[in-house]
Amino acid sequence: MSWHFDFRPVRGHRYLYLVEKKRTPKGPRNVRQIYLGTPDHLLETISRPLPPLRSFPFGTSAALLRAARETGLLTSLEHRLSGPAGAAAAQLIFLQIVGRAERPLSREGMARWYPRSALPLLGLADRAPSAKRLRQALRTLFDTGRLTDGGEPILSRARVHAIEEDVFQALLAQGLRPRHLFFDGTNFFSYHRGDRWFARGRSKQKRFDLNLIGLGLATAETIPVLSEVYAGNLPDSKAFAQAFDALLKRLEHLEVATEEMTLIFDRGNNSTENFDGVLGLLHVIAALDRQQARSLLAAPRSEFWTVCRDSHGQPILGRSTPWVGFDRTWRALVISREETAREQRKRWERTKKEVLARVGGWRAALASGRSSGRMAKSWMRELVELIPRDYQGLFDYRLEKVVGKDWPVCEVNEAAEERLRASWGKTALITDLPPEKLSDEELVRGWLAKWEVEDDFRWLKDRYVMAVKPIWVWHEAAVPGHLFVCVMGLMLLRYLQWKVRDLDFSMKELVETLERIRLVVAVRAGTPQIVLEQLTSREAELVERLRLLEFVPRVRTPNA
Repeated sequence: MSWHFDFRPVRGHRYLYLVEKKRTPKGPRNVRQIYLGTPDHLLETISRPLPPLRSFPFGTSAALLRAARETGLLTSLEHRLSGPAGAAAAQLIFLQIVGRAERPLSREGMARWYPRSALPLLGLADRAPSAKRLRQALRTLFDTGRLTDGGEPILSRARVHAIEEDVFQALLAQGLRPRHLFFDGTNFFSYHRGDRWFARGRSKQKRFDLNLIGLGLATAETIPVLSEVYAGNLPDSKAFAQAFDALLKRLEHLEVATEEMTLIFDRGNNSTENFDGVLGLLHVIAALDRQQARSLLAAPRSEFWTVCRDSHGQPILGRSTPWVGFDRTWRALVISREETAREQRKRWERTKKEVLARVGGWRAALASGRSSGRMAKSWMRELVELIPRDYQGLFDYRLEKVVGKDWPVCEVNEAAEERLRASWGKTALITDLPPEKLSDEELVRGWLAKWEVEDDFRWLKDRYVMAVKPIWVWHEAAVPGHLFVCVMGLMLLRYLQWKVRDLDFSMKELVETLERIRLVVAVRAGTPQIVLEQLTSREAELVERLRLLEFVPRVRTPNA
């Protein structure tokens, strides 16, 4: 039913209540009531003018400030950006991290957003920074202030590497004990006109018409600890070699016992040179691509046994066998998941239907005279672009002459399709560790944990978490500085998630919960009062665990 007003006589006086009625088996009953007071008291309350209020987003800014202090990021920025302008630049870089976490703002947008944010209340700067100062601060991360003979700025990664090393050391002091290191790379498209960073390449977001910039990310457990920016057309294997060299130097400086750690990376980084560089310093878990693992994937599922179960309780099957490749013998474990097999089966059937239907449509148009045909080169380009890259070997396509015209022909290669069907749901993993040091279940768990890195890239492409795009800076030193800001923002969020890991916050839930924690500034009788908006239980848990009240001056918590 609904709420209604009800007067109750008490000792000769009438008192107003707000009453909720609900239907019950015995008829309508009052189930809840709220006392509103005497008529005179109620009149006084509603006649009193409301104090002026202003609400500020608070949770995200305060939590990032807490994380930046505990991870040593703020201290490292101030130390590594030395000189009279170093402290100011460090503060401006941190403000950009917070601004990017709030929403994907340009530097002009950040300058306008700053006065409306909670940052002045946190005492982070004495005045709103201009967009020009924000961009200048970005450039200090990589710019050496010197030019080449051709007039191009000379850039250095030294400051950024030192900052990341400082943060990694602080994380180890906080209790992070990484057993696994994960590495993966991605790229981001941009409308940038192109320079040393931006180039055409294989876009992982299918924007082959735009320039790309590459980002390699190394993660310790769930927290990014190393980033490398590289040209968008650099192959994954070469980007890995470049980033791995920097990672090893950090581990050596920090005196981390690498012989107890395992590096986990995707099949795109596989090469004899890369394995030669890693093995002996770290252990390895890697995946093979379909061509490399052809003989392993052909094994029937009857030879597989249950290794473990995934987070949904579904079985993960496995088959262990030696494998020779990359100039050495490996221990290989082929795992099989039925859910993955179903998804791959559906994708293939859908793709096959679409490709054959499109080619059939072209041929029908030629047969009916609705199409006058094309040159052979144009037809071949259409056929290549029509077939997804990972299905290129599954179709046989060619041109045939019909009445003097080139007609496209596309057929499924039955032998290749049979091999594909045998591989559905299967992944071939290799490692240098023997079973007595790494069980099959531990091998599978380590590989599945790699998807945390995939999540990191997803968050860096998520408009509402820590978006790299759009890239609104153009200077050659500011571009990698912008990516560094985004990676550090993700690092701080991942650190916060790790710090309250027992509360089981997903990244999305953590970000949304922090966004709902807001400050209200009210003026009563000429005196400002700062209060937190009323909190849910999850919000209150975060406020308490992250000690966010320490950042609120003269805070007064409202009644629950």
